[in-house]
Amino acid sequence: MGIVGIGTETYLYVNGISCNREINLRENVILMPAKSELQFDKVSKLIKSDIDYSIAVLSAATLSSQLKITASDTEQLVVSAWNAQWDCLLLGALFNCEVMCNLQSDKSISELESASYINITNYAFHALLSQNYTISESDEEWIEKYYESAMRLITTNDIYRMAVHAMSSYRWHSMPRVQLAILWSGIESLFNVSTEVSFRVSLYIAHFLSRHNEQEASKLFERVKKLYNLRSSAVHGNKMKDDVFSSVEESALLLNRLIVRCAEIASLPDVENLIFNV
Repeated sequence: MGIVGIGTETYLYVNGISCNREINLRENVILMPAKSELQFDKVSKLIKSDIDYSIAVLSAATLSSQLKITASDTEQLVVSAWNAQWDCLLLGALFNCEVMCNLQSDKSISELESASYINITNYAFHALLSQNYTISESDEEWIEKYYESAMRLITTNDIYRMAVHAMSSYRWHSMPRVQLAILWSGIESLFNVSTEVSFRVSLYIAHFLSRHNEQEASKLFERVKKLYNLRSSAVHGNKMKDDVFSSVEESALLLNRLIVRCAEIASLPDVENLIFNV
């Protein structure tokens, strides 16, 4: 990936998630709608090579929003724009969708004819063909309450950062068995379990997500335990009787719930206190 910085303002063009109005994610980072399309006849002079032009064409077809990043000087702008790529990963993890920025410019999409550059930030073609997720009003309310808490965990806690990356990147691999391994690396990391892993992880998750509902916690315990056993079969190459694709989907939903819950309490699970009789 490559990020450039000129001046005190830059834009990352985003694939995979859209919004109906501007959303302040955190200080100096705003998620904005993409209300117009790239006009290549006007901006082709800004594309450096045929390869970059091809990537821009592919990315432009599914552009759905943009991140506006501002800073006090150019040096800080580069740092802020680089860190804003985590906003894409976090949004993908929070809303269980694939989000990526592949293009960068010093102007918004609607003002590209006056831009001084278009930069390719990502050559891996992520989030170009995934289904777009539209942020709802309830999603906006959640972002307003908890997004900064989630970002604070990313910047201060390597375990949460790993879980978010696992959630936002598992789709990058084409094999469902490997996708399960990636998802469960994120799930397990949140609970730091080294013995009786299947039992303890299931117990902790049940308590963490459903501690006020004993019946729901009991059901969740049994389901997580089964999912973990399916994960073990997938990782060790054993035959899998259950549909591996549905196991991937359910594991992703589970990790998503855990990431969201951590953001809401501004903390990782307190394993020492996760004792629950199921």
